[in-house]
Amino acid sequence: MSNVSSLGLSAANNEFTKDVYQHLAANTPHNAIISPCGLHMVLGLTSYGAAGSTADAMMKGLRIKHSETLLKDYKDIIEQLSKSPELKMANTIYFAQDVQLNPIYQSQAVEYFNSELSKTDFTKPETAAKEMNKWVSNHTNGKIKRLVQSESITRDTKLVLINAIHFKGKWSTPFRTKCTKDGPFYRDEINSVQVPMMHTTCKFFIYQETGDDGFKVLELPYGTKKEERRFSMHVFLPNKRTGLAALEKKFFQTNESFAEKFGNIVKSTYS
Repeated sequence: MSNVSSLGLSAANNEFTKDVYQHLAANTPHNAIISPCGLHMVLGLTSYGAAGSTADAMMKGLRIKHSETLLKDYKDIIEQLSKSPELKMANTIYFAQDVQLNPIYQSQAVEYFNSELSKTDFTKPETAAKEMNKWVSNHTNGKIKRLVQSESITRDTKLVLINAIHFKGKWSTPFRTKCTKDGPFYRDEINSVQVPMMHTTCKFFIYQETGDDGFKVLELPYGTKKEERRFSMHVFLPNKRTGLAALEKKFFQTNESFAEKFGNIVKSTYS
């Protein structure tokens, strides 16, 4: 982790994203889908319930410093995201029946993190897991049904914090189902697997860097009306089939921050 002092919440989240991605890339051999924003939010919520060296370590990892301004920034982000019909975000805290949460922390959790608070009986792991999984399912439109495993709940469990995000956006330029055909996806220079490939013809914004260590970026916007286009998917494709490591190096092993690098690409795309 680079030595970065407290940043604005948006910049802190971007640097945290870089840290999480680097860790996953180095330690996870399989594909992974993460929401750094959701992770940063629930850990930020957790950090406000910590104290001493634990709070210091969490703030360092999240690139934040506790303040009234930070709390308001979290609240503003949640409120802005909640305005979109495509994206839903929710937090909840489940705590054991013998635990008394600090009233100030409870107030912060509800007011600034839009968090729900629920007591549950962790001495009954299956019942507790069922209750929490029902909450997750309700807040992800039934897409995630079993997040919490009853086996993970022990007699030492006192608190569980959950962040749920559900995104369902419509492409600005829809893909026609009949145009989807199987094609080769290369795992390396030689080996490939057949996967369904979506096809469409339209004018999209694209960025490109040439050379063996270069890459392309394709932006696929969501939203059927221009004023609704708040979200986009950005697809990064290395020029070489084995160019992922070089692409990661461009983003994460330079003095330029991830936010600056990605921001410059977006600016170039629209210039």
